Amino acid sequence: MANDQLNTLIALTDWIVAVTYRPARGFCCWVITPELSTLTDGEIYATNGAALAAGRSLVQCSTGPQIDFSRCRLSE
Repeated sequence: MANDQLNTLIALTDWIVAVTYRPARGFCCWVITPELSTLTDGEIYATNGAALAAGRSLVQCSTGPQIDFSRCRLSE
């Protein structure tokens, strides 16, 4: 993430949603779970709002019925 800039950081109960921006690419969403795992959907978004909505969706899906996160990439 050397060239990424933190754009938005939202703390929810036990969860953190972040949006980073890379000038040559666009916006990415990140979620830190209560277990301190970092998730991203791996997509690049044109706007901060779209990336933030994707991050919020990851949290909503995680706190609802059990879902399959196999398509999400785990960040190191």
